[in-house]
Amino acid sequence: MKLGNSWISFIASRFGAVDSTGRSALTSALSTAGIAFGVTALIVILSVMNGFQMGYIDAIMEVSSYHLRLTGDIKNIEKAESLPGVRTVVPFSENQVLVQGKHSRQHGALLRALPTDVFEKDTIFANSFDILYGSFSLEHNGSIVVGNELARLLGVSVGDTLSVVAVSGSSDTNLFPENAELNVIGIVRTGYYEIDSTFAFVSHGTAKLLGNGYLELVGGIKLDDRNADSQFLTRIGEALPELSAESWREYNRSFFGALSVEKNMLMFLVILIFLVVTVNIYHGMRRSVYERREEISVLAALGASPREIQHIFVINGLGIGFFGALIGLLCGLFISAHINEVFVCAELLVNGINHFISACTWRKNNNAFSLFSPEYFYMEAIPVRIFFIEVLFVFVFGLFSATAASWIASRKITALKPAEVLRYE
Repeated sequence: MKLGNSWISFIASRFGAVDSTGRSALTSALSTAGIAFGVTALIVILSVMNGFQMGYIDAIMEVSSYHLRLTGDIKNIEKAESLPGVRTVVPFSENQVLVQGKHSRQHGALLRALPTDVFEKDTIFANSFDILYGSFSLEHNGSIVVGNELARLLGVSVGDTLSVVAVSGSSDTNLFPENAELNVIGIVRTGYYEIDSTFAFVSHGTAKLLGNGYLELVGGIKLDDRNADSQFLTRIGEALPELSAESWREYNRSFFGALSVEKNMLMFLVILIFLVVTVNIYHGMRRSVYERREEISVLAALGASPREIQHIFVINGLGIGFFGALIGLLCGLFISAHINEVFVCAELLVNGINHFISACTWRKNNNAFSLFSPEYFYMEAIPVRIFFIEVLFVFVFGLFSATAASWIASRKITALKPAEVLRYE
């Protein structure tokens, strides 16, 4: 073997061509399809899971909890805006209230007082809302903006009056209820049910109508990079030690922890697909090694080492993994980008089959099948977020699983004795 290692690629390509048309064609096709299916499933699941999770996380951090919360003197809170990495500081106050709408409908709400220019100070906060009716204008005292689910629960629309009851007082005085009649000036939607069903927004001036329970302001900090909260906590502790700071990770620890566990479990379950496919490739390669023991013996007799012959089968496994992962990558990205259209087609197909069966059996079928009916799921469309790092990881994992299975299966080559094989075969 004086031609270097180029012969290894040549022999591997010849073996691959035979496997694609010969008796091993079905095994190779199933192995490639298994890798493709696993990559497709994992990319689609991760994309949809990321869409749901990031939608919830964005709504919570941009509307509800902010990236950090600062408590202390308002003048010191305003100084934090000059620190590097801070995008904006929004002073706000909030309190739990009881809201009464039409027909004496009552519901608990979190009433948040914001500056009248909050949309100018925090543009991402403004983009987090869909203004369904009216406007998000807090300039006039006595006006209130409510979430669409809260408005539905109270039976109110723009122009109606809400009766708001809040408990006023402090540690130095007795608690007593304060009542105010507020005019609904806007109804908004974030897509996160907990916010849409409990949040209402007023100006600082309107909040004063409900007593001194709203006089203590909290600083809502928005960072340029929300993942840099740990570094900013250290920075704020050094620059303004008199302030108390709380990160979004602490404020929503249980919820974000549950999302992380859910995503990890789904990834674990889908990775089991790769393990099944890997076992299939392993057994297919073992059978291929046994069927090609004569060719292996001839190559060994010509001077090829067991490691070089092993590389031939590893290259074949690499080819199966590459084409399977590539097909899965393209299918996964296509399905993820058109996931809503895919669900619509699936619903049309199922409903068509149901109507056909109903027509054949003379039954009436008035119930239309829906995968994500708005009656049960709080969503208008399936959200999708595709992250390059995760897609790359899935592709490499699919490629590596097939290659590793081929390498393990081809280790049997070292146990073959070429002289005996050539003598008896």
